Amino acid sequence: MTRATSTAPPSPTAPAHRGPFFGYLVVLALICAIGCPMAISLDAAGIFYTPIAETLHVSSGVTSYYTSFLWGTGLIALPFMGKMLDHVDSRICVAGACLLITLDFIWLSFVSEVWEYFLGAFVMGFGVVMLNLMAPSTIINRWFVKRAGFFVGLVMAFAGVGGFVFSTLGGWLILKVGWQVTYRIFAGICALTVPICWFCIRSYPEDLGLAPDDDPSEARIAGQEAGDAECDAAARSAEGGLAPAEAYHTLAFPLIMALAFLMNFCMYTYYIIPSYVDSLSVGVAWPMLGAMAASTAMGAQIVSKLSMGALSSKVPYLGTVCCIAIGATGVLILCFLGPGAAAFVFVGAALYGIFHGTTNVMLPEFSEFAFGRAHYAHIYSRISMAACAGNLVTGFIWGTVIHLTGSYAIVFCGIVCLMAVAAGVVLTLKFKTKRVDLSA
Repeated sequence: MTRATSTAPPSPTAPAHRGPFFGYLVVLALICAIGCPMAISLDAAGIFYTPIAETLHVSSGVTSYYTSFLWGTGLIALPFMGKMLDHVDSRICVAGACLLITLDFIWLSFVSEVWEYFLGAFVMGFGVVMLNLMAPSTIINRWFVKRAGFFVGLVMAFAGVGGFVFSTLGGWLILKVGWQVTYRIFAGICALTVPICWFCIRSYPEDLGLAPDDDPSEARIAGQEAGDAECDAAARSAEGGLAPAEAYHTLAFPLIMALAFLMNFCMYTYYIIPSYVDSLSVGVAWPMLGAMAASTAMGAQIVSKLSMGALSSKVPYLGTVCCIAIGATGVLILCFLGPGAAAFVFVGAALYGIFHGTTNVMLPEFSEFAFGRAHYAHIYSRISMAACAGNLVTGFIWGTVIHLTGSYAIVFCGIVCLMAVAAGVVLTLKFKTKRVDLSA
């Protein structure tokens, strides 16, 4: 494993860690990055579609292409991001992503043409993909062993917290001061996360002379005491797992790729909740209903990510299938019962949020289960390409359907069908593939 920073070898007598573990600061910094820049730029993006569409004189279906341009960037950049996290200081990766998002919000606040808006979305993709798909799971799996799933769930839950807070705040700000000023306020909030990430993130525990928390492996400690080079070799041996070439030839790899594509294809529902609700008679009667429904989905996502993070190693397959089924029920409620009453809008959004919170927690876990940790960043960057492809295709396809037909029902029914296929893929993973033995 190539080190992201170059430091002096730890003292031979240094303990694994003493006092408060630095890894908790790493988690805190990632929470800030996910909860502010990433959540605002991705999970709160939908609240801007309708007001920007009105300003630019296009339909909200067109402005929803924002996510397609954003994920298109990820599809191009992900192979390099996996290598970047292996070879470049993680502080540069995470703090740089936060800074890029901050600057891009300033750009978006001045757009007056559709191409300027889509250019901002394309640039935004570099920061969002690094924070949403690669950095949390990669860095946390370096700092924690037994509790990695829990901390990934905890960190990614703050995408829901941020989405809940900033969707509500942003909806109110747009009504009061307009979407341009709202973007600038969000830029100022995001700027605060840059120094936090710079000072609180390190690439590996070994950079500070530490061992990963809760790691009982004697190989790590013995390697640490032997010196820097030996520490890396011992850590690689203790992590275990398949080489990329081996992983790509397993049945699990295309199945996880397919699951990543399908689950992210279905995540489009969240981004159109505000514009969909605004198109309903209940949404017209209650101007804040769309933003509040999106916030409700984010609130449910928090519960989902925390729950699946804690249970990911115990009931990964059953838990994922249940979350998919709950999400499909929520989409159907939004589609067929939501137009009748605001209460059904909230119920449907909440149930869908359970599914929405599953993807970024369970996909990294399935990858680790199947391939191990030794080459995690390299392998997971390829899996994340399928996630980006799903987000890219879904925005263009469903955005075009909405633009041409003005109907959201086709979109919702299609998404439910794809959720059913995703559940089938999870069951195939359970019964047709094996998990890597990380204890070997």
